[in-house]
Amino acid sequence: MVPWTGAPRRARHLIPKGLPRRAELLALCAVAVVVTHLVLAQLTLVLAVAFVIVGKVSRWRHWWLLVPAAAGLGWTLAIGPGTALAGFTAGPGSIIWHLAGGHLAGKAGRPFAGFAGLWHWLPGQFPVALIVGAAEAALLGWLDWLHTDEWAVPPPRPGLVAAARRAVAVRTIRAGAVVTRDGCALGVVPSTGAVASLRWAELARGALAVGAAPQDVAFTGLQVVHAALRQRKPVVVLVLGDAAIAGAVTAACRATGTPLLGGSAADTAPASARAVSASHLWGRGTRPTGPAVADPPTVDLSRVVRVRLAALLHLDTPELAARACADLVSLAADLRRIGVDGDTLVWVPHGERVPMDALATLLSGCADSGVCVLVGTTSPETAAELDGLTGTALGYRVTNLDLANRLAARTGTRLLPAPVAAARAGQPAGPGAGPGVAELVPSPAIPAQALLALGPAEFILAVSSPQRLIAAGQLVPARLPGRSRE
Repeated sequence: MVPWTGAPRRARHLIPKGLPRRAELLALCAVAVVVTHLVLAQLTLVLAVAFVIVGKVSRWRHWWLLVPAAAGLGWTLAIGPGTALAGFTAGPGSIIWHLAGGHLAGKAGRPFAGFAGLWHWLPGQFPVALIVGAAEAALLGWLDWLHTDEWAVPPPRPGLVAAARRAVAVRTIRAGAVVTRDGCALGVVPSTGAVASLRWAELARGALAVGAAPQDVAFTGLQVVHAALRQRKPVVVLVLGDAAIAGAVTAACRATGTPLLGGSAADTAPASARAVSASHLWGRGTRPTGPAVADPPTVDLSRVVRVRLAALLHLDTPELAARACADLVSLAADLRRIGVDGDTLVWVPHGERVPMDALATLLSGCADSGVCVLVGTTSPETAAELDGLTGTALGYRVTNLDLANRLAARTGTRLLPAPVAAARAGQPAGPGAGPGVAELVPSPAIPAQALLALGPAEFILAVSSPQRLIAAGQLVPARLPGRSRE
């Protein structure tokens, strides 16, 4: 979904609102439609009203009306079109015959005589009435949409198709299918059931994952790392004092059969810490493997990229973190100089623990080199400083209003009436511009209040170039493969 910055669709009326005696004309048209149905299509009227009520209550998309229409078409073909049309016209033919004088000669006091035997011929209208009633309900739904301003149209409610797609997508991702055609599957979009993915091209200018819950931010990075390892991309993880992250990355490398350089913090952590590290993040424990923790300069990053390995850099001090960032920037410069796409993922799980100048240099120095940088943080201050340095922002629930406003600004803008924009922003509505006048003002596509109210594992994804927006996604952690590749 692309942030839309054009003018919103305004309500349009087939009968202009300024037409003299418009209300009387609408009432006359409504009476004419009802009388016509009572004479020619009694069951169609009942079904159309029922379909409209169901559509209003459920807020399903109008595509659901294809179901009764298809049922009516199948019924018509089963009994034969001639039989279906004869059943549909039997009652109206009798009514018209009576009204034309067939039985009314000398019996003007019995105008409803044509409805005699209603319960015998009315069921015969069902096959055709299902088709016509669904078509009329769709027409009424379109008219209702046409007569309503865009910002006043209620969002559609997910239907059975979306629920089925969501169930299949959740099951597939949880089973470990994190690799998509052009990126990584983060979760699902509940409103449609589609897979919510982060594309590798969207990481080219850096990405920021921010939220108040550390587990949401950590799971996002692990999901992307998992997908990168499955695609045999070189992966470099900068771990700063987090044994759980180190243990989970080690488990991911073991499960995907990826050689890991640099060791893991879990290897030197106490046994009790190792027991809960990866199991807390990925549902399974880890065993100490590989060499001891290495100083970042001892890891040959060019070999990591060349041989497509994984490297885990355990950084104990800000100085070591700055040195690691400088080495990665130098690597990106070498790749640009020789014209090679690095196709590498760099994950910084805790951006708040890295010196800001080093992190800014890392993001700017690796841009457009194929070295993609994903920074995670739970710090509003760090996220605010990195806001303008990344091309992609993935936001979970935040508790800082200033940060929520910054993230909301990245979702794009749309024009809304001033009172509606104020209500979405949680502000009191100002004085109106005058009767019949709606002043349109820019408003974020996703208001800050929505970011403050996100539920557990719910996120928004805003990409600046090329523009793309996922307004409401649900993170679905994927399980690691059961056995490593040899």
